[in-house]
Amino acid sequence: MMGTVVRLSKQKWDIAGRRCREAFSWPVEILGTDRHGTWLGSRQGTPVHQPDGGVELQQNAAVWLVIERSWSLPAFWFTAETDLTIDVCTPLTFEDETWSFIDLELDLFRRPDGRAGLVDQDEWDLLAGSGLIVDEAVRAAEETARSLLPLVERQVEPFGHAAVPWLHSLDRSPHEGPTPGDLGLPGVAAGG
Repeated sequence: MMGTVVRLSKQKWDIAGRRCREAFSWPVEILGTDRHGTWLGSRQGTPVHQPDGGVELQQNAAVWLVIERSWSLPAFWFTAETDLTIDVCTPLTFEDETWSFIDLELDLFRRPDGRAGLVDQDEWDLLAGSGLIVDEAVRAAEETARSLLPLVERQVEPFGHAAVPWLHSLDRSPHEGPTPGDLGLPGVAAGG
């Protein structure tokens, strides 16, 4: 399964239309799994399908961590502007070669200087008050955001640097995944 290219589909609620629709989708490579979950990645220049039907190229390489039954999808960038972002979302499902989730509008971030926070509270408030999502999902989303923020701030793994070897593995061709040394396993030199 490692090296397989699948699709990531980010869906959003259209409050006015009272329906959920795909907003963004893009190809991702299954990089592998570890104790944190399944790692997906895409390189700079990957085509990202937009809500208007257009396509934009991904600005930077990134990896996503699918954590089983989690109400979040962390994305790790480690650029000059952003270390990571997290979509608070429905637990991901995998069907027909596609990982899908519904974005619940609450997002977390961490900058390279360590500053972290929660954004899009206004969008969340509109969605939560729309009656489109059940009370259980409202509670799960709010609890997820509340519990993840201190972990992101303190860089508790996997929100520290666990993603770095997976991000670097995107440079390998054909894809080989991180080496044991990249993952910091004892007795193995990094990169070896």
